[in-house]
Amino acid sequence: MDDSPPLMAFVKALEGKDGPKRARVIQDTLETQGLNATVQECRWPRIKNLVVDFSPASQKQHIFSAHYDVAGTSPGANDNASGVAVLLGLCHELRHTQIPIRIVFFDREEAWLRTPLIRLGLLGSLYYVLRNNVRDVACVHNLEFCGAGDRLGIWPIKGCETELPAFKRVVKAAEVLGLKYSSHHIPWFIMSSDHLPFRLRGMRNSLTISLLPSDQVPALTKFFSKPVPLRLSRRDFPEPLRFIHTSEDTSSRLNEESLCMMLNLLLSVINHR
Repeated sequence: MDDSPPLMAFVKALEGKDGPKRARVIQDTLETQGLNATVQECRWPRIKNLVVDFSPASQKQHIFSAHYDVAGTSPGANDNASGVAVLLGLCHELRHTQIPIRIVFFDREEAWLRTPLIRLGLLGSLYYVLRNNVRDVACVHNLEFCGAGDRLGIWPIKGCETELPAFKRVVKAAEVLGLKYSSHHIPWFIMSSDHLPFRLRGMRNSLTISLLPSDQVPALTKFFSKPVPLRLSRRDFPEPLRFIHTSEDTSSRLNEESLCMMLNLLLSVINHR
């Protein structure tokens, strides 16, 4: 990774831009790496997913994904320029390889309907699974909130889902790197991400990974155990959720070390697939 560009540079290039402008940044960055993204587009509702393949389509794909759209006028640094930056770094690392990896930058993850009790979004990933055969997918590792923290959060995982190959790969990769981790069961109607449409189509081997500050893990565990109505005051949210979807979700709260930690994890996952 010695010749890799700083991942924070990608975050700052995306920060403060809306979805269409972020898509352009991603495409331009891939072009500088000698890569071309296939565009999966829908006119209504407006969706523009960007897909990068590193192997023939005939092979089962290991998907790494992150959404690039942003909520409202938030700068969207940790949610989710951080995940996009890590995937752009992964593209840089894989650009000269032939490997059954597909990287997907999803559009329209953020909610188009938001109420105090429920949010409905995930349009880009829903469109993707409707237009692609999930039987060609080996597993999905989706990224959210990757720019700050020193502990890996793997979600949503409950009960026997610790036996999922996708979960075991992440755990093995984390152990190799000496990275502490914890798994969390978060009901989809409380918080979800682009792993969910794959699960709804029968691809259970799909999950999301994030980085969390170690000192916030107990508070996060307690937070998600509360009844929904008791979790509505954002000032009571633990990090990183406190700043998500607000004007405070800026790159000043993120760091290169965390971004590189997540990139190294993905490379380790690939090596142990």
